[in-house]
Amino acid sequence: MSYEGKYRQFYKSKRWIRESKQFLITNCVCVKCLDEGIIKKADVVDHIVPLKVDWSKRFDHNNWQALCHRHHGEKTGAEQRARTNSPTSFRGATLQTPRGR
Repeated sequence: MSYEGKYRQFYKSKRWIRESKQFLITNCVCVKCLDEGIIKKADVVDHIVPLKVDWSKRFDHNNWQALCHRHHGEKTGAEQRARTNSPTSFRGATLQTPRGR
């Protein structure tokens, strides 16, 4: 299975679909909007620590937050830019830098 295929398969799994829908029923407001003083319906279950950082937290409900599409897009974009611009990362792998530099 390809690296990206692993994530696609996860998000299509019956368990993820069932648990994420249930999470949105009990956490129906976007937490980022709420921080801004706005009450807006949450549309997405977001992994606070991204799966590409810690795959073991994929079903950890303590690692989930309810977000609207806008805030999820902003967070995902920031994470992608951080991975792309990091001098010590290459396609999700962390490179070792010499000590003292």
